[in-house]
Amino acid sequence: MKKNSFFMMMALSLMAFMAYGQTTTTYELGVETNLTETSPGSGILASADGKIRTPDATTNYHSSGYGYVFKGGNILELDVASGSTTVRFYGSVYSNGNMDGGTTSGGSDLGSHDVKVSIDKTGTYEYTYLGGATTLYFTFTGSDAYTPKIEVVNTAVTVVKTQVWDFGAEQLDAFLYDNMLDEAAINAWYPGVSPGTSGENLPESFDAGPLNWTGKPSSDRLRTTNTNLTRTDENINGVTGYTGRLYQNGASSSTQRLWTIDLDEDDEITIFMLAQNGVGELHFENTTAGDQNDVVTVGATLQEINFIAKSAGTFKIYDPADKPSYYRIHRKPAEFVTVAVTIDEAAAAGIPSGYTLDFTNRETGKVFSEVVSSGSCNVALPIGHSYDLSLGGANGYVISNGLTFDATNATTTHDVTVAKVDLHTLTGSITGLTDLSKLTLTYEPDPAVNTVYSPIVSINTSAATYSVDLESGVEYTIIAEGVDDYQMSSNTITINATQTTDIDFTAKPLYTVAVNTPDLDATQHAALELTFTNLNDNSYVYSFTNVDAVTLRDGVYTVSYGGLDAYALELALTANLTVNGANTAINLTFNPVTNWSFDDKNIVASDTHYKGLVISGVKNEVAKGHLVAGNSNTIEVSMNPGDKMIVSYYYQANFSIESGTPVIGNSNSTSLIERVEYMYTEATAGTVTLNVLGTTYFTNIQVTPAVAFADTITVGSGKDYLTIKEALVAIAEMDRPNDERVTVLIDPGNYEEMLVINVKNVTLKNASLSPSIAILNKGVDIDANAVRITSYYGQKYNFYSQGPDNKWSAEALAVNKANGYTIYENKEGTGGGSSYWNATVVVAADGFTAENIILENSFNQYISLKESQDVVEAKKSASVPVRPTDYGNTDVQDRSKGYVTQAAAIGIANNTDKVTLNNCRVIGRQDSFYGGSGSRLVVYKGAMMGAVDYIFGGMTAVFYQTDFVLNTSDSSSDAAYITAAQQDSGRGYLMYQCHVKSTIPGVETASQHGSKPGYFGRPWRANTSEVVFLETTIDASTYPGSEGLSLISPEGWTNSLSGESDLMYEYGTIEKAPVDNSANRASWSTVLTAPVLKDGTDAVPFEFTKGNDNWDPISVLVLDVTNPAEAANTVLIKGYNGQIYISNVKSQTKIEVYNITGGVVKTFSTSTDRSFQINNGIYIIKVKNAEGVKVVKVLAH
Repeated sequence: MKKNSFFMMMALSLMAFMAYGQTTTTYELGVETNLTETSPGSGILASADGKIRTPDATTNYHSSGYGYVFKGGNILELDVASGSTTVRFYGSVYSNGNMDGGTTSGGSDLGSHDVKVSIDKTGTYEYTYLGGATTLYFTFTGSDAYTPKIEVVNTAVTVVKTQVWDFGAEQLDAFLYDNMLDEAAINAWYPGVSPGTSGENLPESFDAGPLNWTGKPSSDRLRTTNTNLTRTDENINGVTGYTGRLYQNGASSSTQRLWTIDLDEDDEITIFMLAQNGVGELHFENTTAGDQNDVVTVGATLQEINFIAKSAGTFKIYDPADKPSYYRIHRKPAEFVTVAVTIDEAAAAGIPSGYTLDFTNRETGKVFSEVVSSGSCNVALPIGHSYDLSLGGANGYVISNGLTFDATNATTTHDVTVAKVDLHTLTGSITGLTDLSKLTLTYEPDPAVNTVYSPIVSINTSAATYSVDLESGVEYTIIAEGVDDYQMSSNTITINATQTTDIDFTAKPLYTVAVNTPDLDATQHAALELTFTNLNDNSYVYSFTNVDAVTLRDGVYTVSYGGLDAYALELALTANLTVNGANTAINLTFNPVTNWSFDDKNIVASDTHYKGLVISGVKNEVAKGHLVAGNSNTIEVSMNPGDKMIVSYYYQANFSIESGTPVIGNSNSTSLIERVEYMYTEATAGTVTLNVLGTTYFTNIQVTPAVAFADTITVGSGKDYLTIKEALVAIAEMDRPNDERVTVLIDPGNYEEMLVINVKNVTLKNASLSPSIAILNKGVDIDANAVRITSYYGQKYNFYSQGPDNKWSAEALAVNKANGYTIYENKEGTGGGSSYWNATVVVAADGFTAENIILENSFNQYISLKESQDVVEAKKSASVPVRPTDYGNTDVQDRSKGYVTQAAAIGIANNTDKVTLNNCRVIGRQDSFYGGSGSRLVVYKGAMMGAVDYIFGGMTAVFYQTDFVLNTSDSSSDAAYITAAQQDSGRGYLMYQCHVKSTIPGVETASQHGSKPGYFGRPWRANTSEVVFLETTIDASTYPGSEGLSLISPEGWTNSLSGESDLMYEYGTIEKAPVDNSANRASWSTVLTAPVLKDGTDAVPFEFTKGNDNWDPISVLVLDVTNPAEAANTVLIKGYNGQIYISNVKSQTKIEVYNITGGVVKTFSTSTDRSFQINNGIYIIKVKNAEGVKVVKVLAH
């Protein structure tokens, strides 16, 4: 039997419970009628009690012996009661694939099993869940899972609950937890402040049950995305899985910025946290007993830290070294189990009376000892821990069986066998070492002897001697650790009596390493300092101030440097150095520094230089990537004639450049980066001084040669620039004092690049005279007139080519391939602004426009050329597949094989304004198109391709006459969810006269069939997220089994992501299939009878785009005329008495009538004069025929 256990949100060790009743429900799947359709045409099979539900399309009845067979992509849902539940699947030797069990759809937190069992029909695999009543999900990947029977065993239990403090007020399963904080409790910390107010810092102190916080007044912060809470801001440092943190804005002192809590002996504290700069030192100190002050180092990424109280008392929890962020704290009261231990002493003749059996907690080191009497003892142990057993007071005797024990509520007995061993004492001197403080010696017996005795070595470091008891006649191998610069002359020994033998060490041979630095002059070379760290043991570090005298022993070393901060130089990414029995050399490349991001090393107030900058009094926070400067601090920057300096800052700023006009910033936001530019006008090189007049947070300083402004530049072979990235760099270097728009004309072709748009008013435009956005050959290729910008990074994987900015780097790829590994971890989610779900294009500046461009993330489409040259590794190899490596492989489109994951084509940062995609194609599958909160954008026509939640985020967006192309695989469970809106307030998405359609099989996708019915979407923020589908045309499905059905399922919306929102609207849907599903939509969604939203707003584009400045790009895009023959068009248009008159028509002419907000009122073609009736108002009429295009504005009254 294969078995997995899961305890909701916590490891098994954090729960204690008592079982007191059990019920078993058996579902005999050998009887076909035991699963029936829930309602005609629903496509869902269910058990008679309704607790099992499974899609009909991937659930086939086989026979009475093998029951039902689940096909690849099937997700079986099972409702379970509260308590401890075991779900047992009976299987077959003919099954093939894996079943993931989870508490969310598609999840695997219950575990994963191979469905092929060893005994046909009666072999089983099972999953265990502990928690409140819920729905469990079992996702099958593979070909066939024959299932004759499913058993559900529920045991009623009493749980000793864990107290939890969550700083986003998230409420965990009440069956398992006491939630000590809710929204009301947190808001009560701020008396007199309206709940949900932002910009408020934490009070000096608060109590939350037994937990007390003492902070620094008006300095520390609650930062949460839960906008129902009073808070400072919504910055949770990009951490996923949590919605809030208590941010400590400074190190702890003895009286401030600390937690206190009263604990009983063996109580457990678990803290989920990180430290701002990655150098945290979290203390857990018993101030009552004074017997405990545990210290754990805390890094800059989220980690789980566990403490156990060795004795009762009042504990302080604090970090005096860094700025910690606390996301969640647990307190679990100790629960004990009494274990009756039986000791077999038959092989232990003469064992002393009164000896003890010692249980050592592996986590805490605490020892629980009991005296053995007449071969037995009873010991009370905290539940949820593992223990190592040993004997006390019985030298010469060992435990030969029962050496370990796991304490649970059910483990009440344990058997131990003890035996006598023939021991002799070995002593001697330790020679050849000058420092024994790190030396450890281990004596490992010959494995062929199969002895259970483990010698314990005693080392007297001051006398340089050792002593150990060894078993007679057994050969031991001596292993020395902590002295890797030395080797032993002999490392085996066998003794048959007490013996004295010295251990002699000699230094390992050293080899010369020649250091070549062609980029440094003699002075710089002399100032260079190098540090070599042993890759396999980073406690071995060798530093050299004279790099011409480097000697190292055999090993593999990483290389770091120092001594050059006075120069604007930095060491390029450098492959590891290998020393292997001979002299060697290393070539070091140093690159000039013209961009200072302050995120690569610690800067303290006493430092005078940083990579060529002359600094005074400033300091940085590496994890935040900013430099903090105060009044009278200075920064001096070297510049050359014709240079431009760009200074970026956020949150607060007050500084001047060369004593000029002060630059003031008061945004109080770390997501809004502001910039100021300075032109160096001197004729000779010199320095420019930034004088700080008040607290300033610098995020970046850059010096570039100033480039003359050009409103148009070109990209392509033989053009101004070869790559789009080079063109963007040039735009950043231009002298554009008013952010003048620059258009980049891009020759058709495939551009495998990752772009960051961080300068305002940039247009990327297809330079073809007949631009296309068509894709070909299963989506691998593009039309000859298309421009495709594409990259291939996706979540759940790491990439050798990924540089420290989370983007593709040729340097990183070369170095990591040489090293054979990467230490960089791909950033998930927004990645603190560096990832946006690995977006190909990140837009972080206002006014960006793309015209006739394909924006793609190929990760779920095909293996691109660059990916085929990369090394791609799964973060968790057990749960995600190995990716193909051959260029053009489209297997990665198949969700049933586990390939499809989050991978964005475009990511728009928070508060990025006036973004326009004009007739573009966005290609992805899961999470394709992200727009952050406060961003405003318009997508005009074009095609948006994706599957799961593929248009997502808190943006305000209008999609105008755009195709939504459901880019799903042939897997029956691979359905599309067009939207996952996340607005907390304000407007959301307006899908205006758009078209829901399928990909073209074999052309745009490798699928053999068109898409199956999907959904308009599912709210990512309950209650407040908004999506409006207005006058949507929906094609019919051609997917087998769904032929003729609407591509949007009858329900239309689901609440499976974050709940329900009645701001999910639909109006005027046009079905190509012979159906009307308006009456079947989700009950919580809203089907409008008129195009007016619940707040009385008209559902028109302008109401979504207008903001505070009446931005109305739709009217401009609708009327965009590029045909130069306009003046030759002789068709006449007039409005009079409620009629529009079209005259002087000489050839076939297309007429398009728009209202003033850009909405299409009427379209038709005619070859003769005609008129038509129209309501009073102002209209834009576009006329197109062989003579050209003509646009007029007409008043009808």
